[in-house]
Amino acid sequence: MQKSFAQRMRDVMRIDLKGRDEVSYQDIALRLDLVSNKEKQPIYRSMRDFMKRNEVVRLRPGVFRYDGKKYDPRPATKTHCMYRLIRANRRGTIGVDDLMANCQVEKSTAQEYLRLLVRRGMMRRIPMPKNRPPKYQMIDDPGPNLVKNDENAEKLRRIRGLKTLAREAMDAIQEGLDVAVAAVESIEGELSEEMSDE
Repeated sequence: MQKSFAQRMRDVMRIDLKGRDEVSYQDIALRLDLVSNKEKQPIYRSMRDFMKRNEVVRLRPGVFRYDGKKYDPRPATKTHCMYRLIRANRRGTIGVDDLMANCQVEKSTAQEYLRLLVRRGMMRRIPMPKNRPPKYQMIDDPGPNLVKNDENAEKLRRIRGLKTLAREAMDAIQEGLDVAVAAVESIEGELSEEMSDE
């Protein structure tokens, strides 16, 4: 299986540039044989992701220190972890805190996934006394196949579509502005020529 670009960058920082206190964009580009600015764009995007995950620390513009901390798994991996944990506890109960502690997910993510399973009739919410978080119990085990939150995927697709439309509209507006600016400059040029002729 071919490694992702981000994994190739990790390998460069972890293996090729091991022992260095500082790593620059140029060091990585050189090791990955990237020459043009267009080829280097994925480096910048990946480095932003690494900073969000605390894998690298920015020392100054364009210079970083690779800490090599274990990075957070992808959201799909987190969903898979939550589902496996829920199925492992199908005879008992599970709470939001259990998912947060074992699957490295945010509270809102765990709550949303449990609500999804309740809506689909796979789990039920167990009422708890005041000031105690709710517990959930599996009532219908659908088997080992991962239950995905298709609603979120659909929301993301819709948002990406709207974002594309907005970008296209902004490009059209920019083109219109460019034409208008050129027309105004042309008119100003003609006016200044007429005034100079008089």
